[in-house]
Amino acid sequence: MPAPVAGPAATNPAVVTGHRSGRQDVASTRADRKPFEVMFNLTRSTTRGEKIANERQLIRVPARLLECRMTLPFGSSDGLYYVRVQRTVQSEALKTAQGNATINDGDVRLDIELDLSNIATGRYLLSYRHARESWHTVPIVITDLTN
Repeated sequence: MPAPVAGPAATNPAVVTGHRSGRQDVASTRADRKPFEVMFNLTRSTTRGEKIANERQLIRVPARLLECRMTLPFGSSDGLYYVRVQRTVQSEALKTAQGNATINDGDVRLDIELDLSNIATGRYLLSYRHARESWHTVPIVITDLTN
């Protein structure tokens, strides 16, 4: 069975896998600092005027250290990408990361590590861009793991 993915085109909007079995709690010790794996499928871009149909389609991620595997929209370039998390489009970036996207079997894949462990739960924007291009924004919800 293929692993589910997170993103606007996914049927299960959030996929988070821990490195341990059983219930996971927010990072509190060094042993808990192993990153959670999160997969974002961003291959379906939102069309102009389209709204998220319901709360279940929002991408949900835990307030943890994340190992993010992003599949970018068709036609995206390989190379250096910047990623940021912020409250609104015009607000200050709360977290930033960067990484190199590669093309493999037609998919453009960007792998980054993003530490959201000290971010309050709530709605945010995850933005990404190729060097010197415009930002692409995806709404996310940062949750604690008991939600």
